[in-house]
Amino acid sequence: MTTLPPLGDSLQPDHSLRRVWMFVGVLVVVCVAAFFINRQFMTEDDHAKVAAGDCFENSGTAEKPRIKKRDCVDPKADYKVLKKIDGGVTSLACSDVEGSTGALTQVNFGKASETFAVCFKSNHR
Repeated sequence: MTTLPPLGDSLQPDHSLRRVWMFVGVLVVVCVAAFFINRQFMTEDDHAKVAAGDCFENSGTAEKPRIKKRDCVDPKADYKVLKKIDGGVTSLACSDVEGSTGALTQVNFGKASETFAVCFKSNHR
């Protein structure tokens, strides 16, 4: 005949340590994922450094440009900056710039000094 354990004793081991380790594991995974996601947005390029007359290469896409400043005689220099407009927050800011075929914009709602539009055209003749 088997005897039952007294009330209050548990046949199951205490799972609080297991829960702590699971929480730590999930936290580590979330932090690593956040790092890699944030790294995509923090990659440095030269879009803030270009000025009128400079040329650049876009090694990214139209939706996610990656700008590299180049000499205008460099065959990789695809575009030439016609004008940089501080405070220009849309691509429409370049609509009145003669010869402009595109625009890059950066909007930082927290810092107006980091909001600008770069109006450009093709550098290839």
